[in-house]
Amino acid sequence: MSRLMRCLYCGLLQDEPRGVKTCVRCGGELVFEQPPPARSYVQAQMELDQINAPAGQIVDRYLVFTIQTPPQVPDDEVAPTTSGREPMGFAAVLDVSGSMRGEKIEAAREAVRQAVRRLHDGDIFSLVTFASEVQTVLKPTQVDGRLRKEVESILSRVKAGGRTALCGGLEAGIEAVHAQPQETNLVLLLSDGQANVGETDLEKVGERAFKARQSGVITSTLGVGSDYNEALMVEIATQGGGRFYHVLHAHQIIPYVAGELGEVSALAARDAALHLTVPASTGLQPFSSAYIVAASPSVGGTEGGGAQPVVSLGDIPVDTQLEVVLRLLLPPQPAGSRLPIEGTLTYRSPAGNDLATPLNVVTLRFVAPAAFDRRGSAVLPVVERVLEQMKARSVLGTVRTAALRGRAAADEQARLGGAEIRAYASLLGDEAAEELAAGQERTFAAMAAAPAVTKSAVSRAFRRERGAKEFDEGEKN
Repeated sequence: MSRLMRCLYCGLLQDEPRGVKTCVRCGGELVFEQPPPARSYVQAQMELDQINAPAGQIVDRYLVFTIQTPPQVPDDEVAPTTSGREPMGFAAVLDVSGSMRGEKIEAAREAVRQAVRRLHDGDIFSLVTFASEVQTVLKPTQVDGRLRKEVESILSRVKAGGRTALCGGLEAGIEAVHAQPQETNLVLLLSDGQANVGETDLEKVGERAFKARQSGVITSTLGVGSDYNEALMVEIATQGGGRFYHVLHAHQIIPYVAGELGEVSALAARDAALHLTVPASTGLQPFSSAYIVAASPSVGGTEGGGAQPVVSLGDIPVDTQLEVVLRLLLPPQPAGSRLPIEGTLTYRSPAGNDLATPLNVVTLRFVAPAAFDRRGSAVLPVVERVLEQMKARSVLGTVRTAALRGRAAADEQARLGGAEIRAYASLLGDEAAEELAAGQERTFAAMAAAPAVTKSAVSRAFRRERGAKEFDEGEKN
């Protein structure tokens, strides 16, 4: 019976080949896959986009990490509580400006009703509304039968009208969860319009969410319709370590609020992080700014020692596949050297146990510049995945630039993104590179022509970067 083998170069997991044991994808050396640690239940895989590099030169390479959590946490790793999780704090922050009148405010009220029914007794719930003014209509309160009835009464009095003090609503939601912090804390902000009261600068509003994240509060956002500021909503979710969702119709509000609440209340891994071993002076850049890279101290205190950067991934829900792309800028290496890259995924289980999943090794071989074949060194399936992430990053970056610096700067950002895609896609061949670059140009042209297209493109790009899910097919329990 064949056994699974792992390539030491590109990282592919494959069936044991007959005869010469070389990777079917890159020709690299294979080793038998080691069983995962007995207690670790989160799977992790590392893959390299090119297995060769020219010696004596600074080179950039891309690592793709695939992290998969199980549909449910093993029984011995669930929280030691009756419900199987620790109490959580949840602040619903609702836009009740004039544009929310009608079906949207009705759906938002029903979404909150259902969310409170789903919360467990002992959770902490608060409700903030914002229009021209911000109101904490329900201060942080422990959930029980009495509160559920009180919420029904409060929601019946929530009306839509006025302008949009979005930043003030965000601040009030963060303040509410800070008042009674729990093991897990979520601020979910829902809006259908442009922020036009109080602070509206994208970076300054995002900074509020980032500071909250540093104190253990996750912020997610839900944009409704075609008139809200998608760049601002993505910024808040990214800086807040949460997720951004776009829905076009009012009836979608209910399943998406329930879905995000389900994501946060059913975590598989807390404080997940990638710990890598790379050469000293290596530059490392995640594609998503939601993933934070810690300082990379030298290992052993020697000039030629390695570095151990840590990439913080945050909390990961159950039944989630997360794809993380890192760009490595590697210092020159001599011809004939082989550079192994190793690492570990660490996380904390709901039971509070610190667990770790070792990453498979990938290896970069340095050859004489004259012998280097750029296309021949490429691992095409990995290159294609990097390109998908590159396109997503270009969309999000261009929309953000438009919000910060205007249309002309965004057009230049789009041009640079297209050039980056074309250059990298040349690993697949010149024809494929031109086709991909042209496709990205068509995407931006469609986005410029229609706000609804922009929001859909941003939503797809965010899901690609952050592993966010869709909840259109029904409510998540």
